[in-house]
Amino acid sequence: MTWRELTAEELNSLKKVAIIDVRSPCEFAVEHIPQAVNVPLFTDQERQIIGTIYAKEGESVARRKALVMVAPKIPQLLDAILSHRAGGVPLVVHCWRGGLRSEAVASCLSIIGVDCWRLTGGFKAWRKELLNEFQDDQYAFSMVVLHGHTGVGKTEILRQLSRLGHSVLDLEQLANHRGSVFGALKLGSQPTQKNFDAMVWQAVRSFPPGVVFVEAEGKKVGKLSLPLFVYSRIEKAARVLVEGSLDARVKRIISDYTEVNFLPAESRQSALQSLEAIKGRLGGENLLEIKRLLALDDFYNVVATLLKEYYDPMYARGIAKYEPYELTVSGDDAAFAAHAIAAKFLAAAP
Repeated sequence: MTWRELTAEELNSLKKVAIIDVRSPCEFAVEHIPQAVNVPLFTDQERQIIGTIYAKEGESVARRKALVMVAPKIPQLLDAILSHRAGGVPLVVHCWRGGLRSEAVASCLSIIGVDCWRLTGGFKAWRKELLNEFQDDQYAFSMVVLHGHTGVGKTEILRQLSRLGHSVLDLEQLANHRGSVFGALKLGSQPTQKNFDAMVWQAVRSFPPGVVFVEAEGKKVGKLSLPLFVYSRIEKAARVLVEGSLDARVKRIISDYTEVNFLPAESRQSALQSLEAIKGRLGGENLLEIKRLLALDDFYNVVATLLKEYYDPMYARGIAKYEPYELTVSGDDAAFAAHAIAAKFLAAAP
């Protein structure tokens, strides 16, 4: 048996595959193919050492040092790779650009009689294929976009639509951000741009022809930019307006952003920083009042004031831009709204 070359396009056509990324952990964290497993040839520290030797002493010395590092680990490395191969699915190994690391691992697998493929051009080639696919935008679905003021329940409606078995692209979930100035509270860090792109790619490829439901977004969700084709489709899509009572909106936001009506110190500090960032739009008096209410843990009136004085005026113009809407629903009952949206747009779908 021997190893063979596989292009990124061929890899993406496979339904089942075991993808082994042999780059160091820090490289994998920044960017990786969805469902790939990291079995690093070098640790982050070892990679740094080899890079320094390469720069100071040349390629030949660096390769010999790399061999000394890797040789004792080869049995465990191969065992780790094979542990991720189940049911005889194709085994594909790759590194950054299809160089020595993936060649070395593929060769070792071949020596022990394991048939495998090496991704030609590595992750770099796969990323290029992704970008080309985004640019071509040949996906066989149309979008329906949910608009509405902050807190009306757009995300809950998307989740209900997903539970009903309909196609949903939840960009805020993929971006780990709620899309507002306070959108990172309770959520932690966002993925890297390349990993976000990869998750969007994985999602849109899974949709059958028909309708995909998505929430209205600008060009960014937090610090992450939407792929251009997604933003373009959102701009051209059919539209639903989601409305909701102020009371329901406030309670939903408190539930989403606090922990049982409690805001930890770290989240509180982040909220205060976000308030300062919108001081110009919010106004000095409103800012002081919200800070006073926050100090009292009066979250209901903090949120109500933010909605009335900041979010609603800011969103109103954007909402008015797309009138008239194909459908208007109330987000106070997300399940009922989801059924109404599905009945409207899926019944008419080809």
